[in-house]
Amino acid sequence: MLPPLQCIIKRAQLSNTNQYLARAASKGLEAAMELRRLRGLSAATARQLFTSTVAPVVDYASNVWMHACKDKGMGPIHRVQRVGAQAIVGTFLTVATSVAEAEAHIATARRRFWKRAVKMWTDIHTLPGTNPLRRCTDQIRKFRRYHRSPLYHVADALKHIDMETLETINPFTLAPWAERVQADGGEQLEGPAEAGGCMQVAVSSSARNELVGFGVALEKRPPRNRKLKHKALSRTLAARTEQNPFSAELAAMAHVLSTMPGLKDYRITLLTSNKAAVLTLRNPRQQSGQEFVCRIYKLIKRLQRNRNHVQFRWVSASEDNKLLGLAKVQARAATQEDALLQESAPRMKSTTLNLARSQAVPRNTLPADVGKHAKRVDAALPGKHTRLLYDRLSWKEATVLAQLRTGMARLNGYLYRINAAATGQCACGQAKETVEHFLFRCRKWTAHRTEMLQCTDIHRGNLSFYLGGKSPSDDQKWTPNLEAVRASIRFAIATGRLEAT
Repeated sequence: MLPPLQCIIKRAQLSNTNQYLARAASKGLEAAMELRRLRGLSAATARQLFTSTVAPVVDYASNVWMHACKDKGMGPIHRVQRVGAQAIVGTFLTVATSVAEAEAHIATARRRFWKRAVKMWTDIHTLPGTNPLRRCTDQIRKFRRYHRSPLYHVADALKHIDMETLETINPFTLAPWAERVQADGGEQLEGPAEAGGCMQVAVSSSARNELVGFGVALEKRPPRNRKLKHKALSRTLAARTEQNPFSAELAAMAHVLSTMPGLKDYRITLLTSNKAAVLTLRNPRQQSGQEFVCRIYKLIKRLQRNRNHVQFRWVSASEDNKLLGLAKVQARAATQEDALLQESAPRMKSTTLNLARSQAVPRNTLPADVGKHAKRVDAALPGKHTRLLYDRLSWKEATVLAQLRTGMARLNGYLYRINAAATGQCACGQAKETVEHFLFRCRKWTAHRTEMLQCTDIHRGNLSFYLGGKSPSDDQKWTPNLEAVRASIRFAIATGRLEAT
């Protein structure tokens, strides 16, 4: 009896996916092997090369096949990760993949796959309504028993995030021939005649109490040197899950420019301490906040028809500017706990993307049944402190530290486990040759431990302290003691015990 049509299609799809997965893993392994041949690179350089040359080869088109990449199918991908970690910090290939990734401070393959898929799903929702991909998102989200789209799993994971209200991002913000606004550090520019007035407008943003708002402070000098006029206002823009300080700065500029329709012959200078906003206005791209940028340019054109001159100026936050200080006070007033929303704006792509990744992308943690020795040495794994440990070491020093931290080192205790030594006992005959015994108790190396013992009086014998790890008794402000780590590395190198024979 022939199997149902659905089973035949599913088997064909799975076969094609497995073939492509094997091909991607093969290409990735080839790139990782080439990286491993570049001996002598620092950990920082090797990690950057892995991120830019190896990972893209493996991740190519992962949005299509990642949903079918189960635990068994991840074996070839994990091998690429282990070879990459060996090229970065010198871990052995027998080290568990998650431990090797944590030591080398590289993202797991699943984490990279999900980050790419979430970004693709978010990008689709920012396309114009005329784009066919934008119109098919409803079909992707529909529940289907068979023939589910590869993006269905991503859509299901992000079903609690409102993607329909996302901003629309067009291919071009402005036409290539359109004139860009002037943004500078404050030098004088040619403007209207002396008979005209001048105006300085400071904008500032605030993000607190789960709200985003902006404040505006205005200083206006009418023509013929009349008395200065001051004005300040604040607006609560949206929730923090929808907007960010960058978009609030752009919204503030758009709002204040929209209040000047009848202005003539004025020199208008907008001050902001957000450098990203000024750079965006000077050279708009296909990016988040595009709608605000387009609105600002339309308002500037309207002002220029009345012989007004508009420029933007970035002011450092450390500079004492009274107008910016007043705008900041207004912005903080807009984000008080009892503030009510006064503006309506579409969700920002950048903010929504960060929120989606925090919900859908798997957390970077070590499995419960993996890395017993590594967890005992360092309770903070995986963490950014591993970059601090390895990036300033030479290749030889990094290899030694990686052996000691993972427990898979050229010591009899480990060599006996892999049938590479006749016994697990130390040459001193006192105990099994483990990392802890080698560092602190072996009598053969007593004379070499002088520098190690001088590093501390209260942490002697503490494996975590000497290998740059966090012990359970350390507080949240813990940082590795690099002096003790380097002393341990110098001790291991002086003994020659961890060198390849």
